[in-house]
Order: sequence, then C-alpha cells, then structure tokens
Amino acid sequence: MLKKPMNSLFLNYLINSESSIETKVEEWKQELDLTGKNKINIISEAVTAHLVYIKACWGEIGWCLPEWKERDIKLGNVLADIKNNVPINTIDEKLSDCFTEREIEALTVLIQRHLSDSDKSKLDLIFELYLKHEYFSSAVLLAGLIDSTSINQFLKTNPSSENVSQCWKCYGKIIQDNFSGTYFTSDFPYNKSAQDNKRGEATIDFFKSIKHDVCFDNQKRILIPLSFALLKFFDDSNWQDKQNGNIPSSINRHWLAHNMYNYDDITRADCIKLFCMLYHMIELYSLL
Repeated sequence: MLKKPMNSLFLNYLINSESSIETKVEEWKQELDLTGKNKINIISEAVTAHLVYIKACWGEIGWCLPEWKERDIKLGNVLADIKNNVPINTIDEKLSDCFTEREIEALTVLIQRHLSDSDKSKLDLIFELYLKHEYFSSAVLLAGLIDSTSINQFLKTNPSSENVSQCWKCYGKIIQDNFSGTYFTSDFPYNKSAQDNKRGEATIDFFKSIKHDVCFDNQKRILIPLSFALLKFFDDSNWQDKQNGNIPSSINRHWLAHNMYNYDDITRADCIKLFCMLYHMIELYSLL
C-alpha cells in the first residue's frame, strides 16, 4: 500500500517562520543598536518558535533522532526533502541507512538500563526479531513497550487516579504534571482531539510558551522531538484509507494495534523510529 502525504500544517508554519525571520533580520540588527536587550526577547521568541517548527516537521515524518546521531546526518538536507515533497519512503530509507545494526543494539542496551527484568526480555526478543527482518512483529512489540512505559510511569505518581486508557493521555499528563506551569505558560494538550489539527496546533502553542531556564535544557532537548514524534504515532486513523490502498504517512499505533497494516507495510525505518521513541521516552522519564 502507499503512504499518504504528510500533513502540511507544521511545514507551512516552518516556511512562514523562515520567511518572517528573513524579512525581519535586518530590522532586528538596526533596532538592537538602539534598544539593546529590550529587543532580545522578541528575537528569542521568534527563534524558539522556529526551532519548534523544525522539530515538529521531523516528528510529522515519525523521527526523533538521538542527539548523538544528529551529527552523522545532514539535517538540513532532510528538511529540504520535506519541503520539496520527496516521498516519505525515500526520506525514511535514507535516514535508516545512517543507522548501523550495532547502533540499534547500543540503543537497546541504553534502554534496558531502566527496564524491569521482564521488559528486558521483551526487548531482547524485539531486537532479535528486528535482526531477522521480522519488522512487523518487532514493531508491534515495540509499540506495546512504548505504551506500557508511559502507563507505568503515570501510575507511579497517580496510583489512585482515574484510569487513563489512551497512552497519549498518559504521556501528556506526565508532561503536564512535571513541567507545565514551571517551564511552560501553556497546558499540554493531552485531552485535545486530533481532528482538524486541534491537537497539533495546541502542541505547537505549548512548546512556544516555554520559559527559558538552563536547568531545563536536558529535559527540553528530549521532550520537544519526542512529543512531536508521539503526536504522529498516536494520531487518529481513518479506516477508509485501507480500502483506498493507503496507509498513514508515518507508523501509527492504531493501525498496529488493530492489525490494519499488511505484513510488508512495516519497514526497517519504522522499527528504528520506534527504537528512537522508546529510547527518548526512557531517557526523559529517568530524569523525572
């Protein structure tokens, strides 16, 4: 089946942001000479928003690269491919080729440091299936670990709370409880519907509301790319797409859970995306 085109919401934001910055940069230079620090906050807000749009576009195609991997990849070329409507399959293949199997093994070792013995065994099986090119089975189990990791983290601090059945909500409530108010002036949209881009727009607004605090830098470098990748992973599904021979533009939890993918729809790139999401999630929760 064919992947649908990506949602252009974040790409449009990014392009408009680039255009706005290009037109204002000379004005900012002149005004800085006159107003000094008063203008720095305005520039900082514009740059912060632009960086959020970049991470949002990466998340829209399902990727949240580990920081240590970014130096091996020409990030600007990927954004150029996105802007030029290069098929996501092509982008995925290029990015997955940048990962060696030893690096995926290293990811599993880093993830296992924070898992229970039972989950370590599951991850061993996941990696074994991945090496055998059983990508569909590996992805289903990885998605389950991503779900359970957020559910268990939520239950650690909310043992008597009402049941939260959706993992986007579990993840969102964890972010809301730990960071909103302290590092953000907005609320994380864990209850927002994904329809009509409501959840996506609210996620952008949340990260644009960030308060600059060096004590938050370690969490921020993980939180922003992970949130946009999970936003796409937990996106709503239209089952009519299956009838029309289409699959989501990036790997989707609902399609995995309801067995709507064909066996060959899931690729090596999809598994690597999920390994990266789980790695980021484990790293973030370990900092809480």
